[in-house]
This record gives sequence, C-alpha cells and structure tokens, in this order.
Amino acid sequence: MLLRRCVPFTAALFLLLPTGEVRAQSDQDRAAARSLATQGAEAFTSGRFEESIDLLGRAEAVVHAPTHLLLIARAQMRLGRLVAAKETYLRIVREELPPTAPSPFKKAQQDAREELTAVDPRIASLRIALEGAAGRKIVVKLNGQPVAEALLGVHRPIDPGNYVVTVVPPGLSPIEQALTLGDGERKELKIPVPESPAMAPSPDGSGQGQGTWSGGPGAVPPVDPPGSPERKTNVLMLGGGIAAAALGLGGIVVGSVFLAKGGATQQEANDLSEANRCESPNGVGASCGPLVQNRIKRLDADAASHQTTGTVNLITGGVLLAGGATLIVLELTSKPEPSSSAWIAPYVTPTGLGVRGAF
Repeated sequence: MLLRRCVPFTAALFLLLPTGEVRAQSDQDRAAARSLATQGAEAFTSGRFEESIDLLGRAEAVVHAPTHLLLIARAQMRLGRLVAAKETYLRIVREELPPTAPSPFKKAQQDAREELTAVDPRIASLRIALEGAAGRKIVVKLNGQPVAEALLGVHRPIDPGNYVVTVVPPGLSPIEQALTLGDGERKELKIPVPESPAMAPSPDGSGQGQGTWSGGPGAVPPVDPPGSPERKTNVLMLGGGIAAAALGLGGIVVGSVFLAKGGATQQEANDLSEANRCESPNGVGASCGPLVQNRIKRLDADAASHQTTGTVNLITGGVLLAGGATLIVLELTSKPEPSSSAWIAPYVTPTGLGVRGAF
C-alpha cells in the first residue's frame, strides 16, 4: 500500500494551497518541480531508487516540500543507506511547519517521525583503533574513501555491509583488513601498525639524514640512492654491455644469413653457366646466348653483394659481441670504487671498428 500511495501523495502537494515558501516560486518552477516529483515517485514505485533520489532531489532544489524528502529517505532506506536516511528523516521532523501548511506536509512529518524510530536500531557502529601509531601521520581509508583523523579511535555510525579498511603507514606497504557489519552490530577493529624504517641523523644534527635499516617488521634494507654517480655508472655499463652483446649477436645472425644467400646465388650462377656451356674450350657455346649471359652476370653481382654484406655484418657483430661481453664481465667482476672513472665501450665508424675506453 505504501508504494501505491507514493505518486498521488507527492503530486497532491501542488493541488493544494501553497505555503509562503512555495508561493515565492514562479508558476514555471512549480510546474517543473511537480513533474520531477511525479517522475521520482514513479521511479520509486518501479524500484529504481537511485533515479528516484536524483529526480526528487532536483524537485526539492526547485521547490522545498517535506513530501520530497520523505520519498528520498525511503529510497535511501531501500538502498541500505541508513545513515543518510536518518539524516533526511531528521530534516523533516525538525522542520517547523506553519499552521497553514498543507495536510500532506503534516502527514509527511508524522510518517517521518514514525519511520525514524525504526532506523536507529538498524544502524551499525564501528571503531577503528590503530595500535602503535602515536605521533605518526598515517592514512586510513574505508572502502577507498579517506577516514578523517577525528573519527579514528571512536565509535561512528555506519551502514551495515561489507568493508575493507586500508592503513598506509609512511614508508611501509598498505595494511588491509576486511570486515562485515550486520544490522545494529557494534564492532571494534584494532589494527597493529609496524614501526617505520628508522632515520639516521644527518651530520649537522638536523635529523634529515639518510634512512637506515631498523630491522623491524616491514622494514627493508637500505640501497644506494638512485641518483648516486656510482649507481648510475654501474647501470649504464651493464646495460650498455648487454645492448652491445645483443646487437653483436644479431649482426652475426644477419651476416650468416647473407653469406649463405650469397653462396646459394653463386652456385646458381655456376650451375647455369655449366648447363649452357658458357665456358667451353672453343668459346661461348651455341646455347649460351646474351640472355643467359646477362642472367649469369646478375647472379654473380648479387652473390658478391650478399657476401660483402654478410662479411661486414659478421665482423661488426663479432666486435659488438666481444665488446659487450667485455663490459658485462668487467662490471660483474669489478668492485665498486666511487672515485674510479674507468670505462670501456665498442665503437663502429665508416672507416673502422674497435673498442675504446679509459682507465
């Protein structure tokens, strides 16, 4: 019966003598609000509660009416948003209606007062307590939404449902804990927070020194600063060696392919010449005409080109592979020396190949 009464109940607002607040609106505003309220009530009746809240909220923004708020509160209840529904009911109950207010307004206020008594027992309560977090700036999230620091350590009203609490201590990985709250359930969640990595004091005593490993839970061993010259040099040398070795290996493969192709082409030319007796003791054979000779010449030229390309790639690939392997071996076997400026790298120019460096 409640759902069937929603549409006429809301629409009846504008069929009665308006209050002073409604009277201040224009006829166009009142007509628009009436249409929105009717659509919102129909959406509520059809179970489209999100849409109902949106439409009724728009109507309320144009013309205030307790009947709008009552349907909004009921839609919030259907969606399980009990905390929001309670606040909406309280707005209706706390409003002072004038004696001349339409009867639907007064009825909406009375219904809100009765329905409010059924909301409170269903609202759950949660207390999030962080252990070991004194004096530390720790981010806490509830289903991805930040929790205000003032709400930590105290019970807060919350809708029943499933939640994930995420605690992000500085310098440590996030800590997640899931929980489920039933209707009216009161729960306390205690989350131990590990100590953050200790900070070594700086030489000037300012306390802004480099981090050191405390060895506590969640702490990680220190590593060289990413921007240090020694670390950059090591990474560049090792990466350059691997890249050079990879290019060299590729050059050797390509060179081998071209040499094989050149040999096959040359063999084809030789077979064609022999088949047509182009090299007979008495000169050109009867069947070795100009077309065959041109074909043999093209094959000879292609074979020579392939062999040249293959040879160059083999030499270049060999040098790059040797240089890259040298870099990798030097880097893996050498001890880090901050003051050292030794380096080695292969080079390829139009006039030569080789390896260069400084020690």
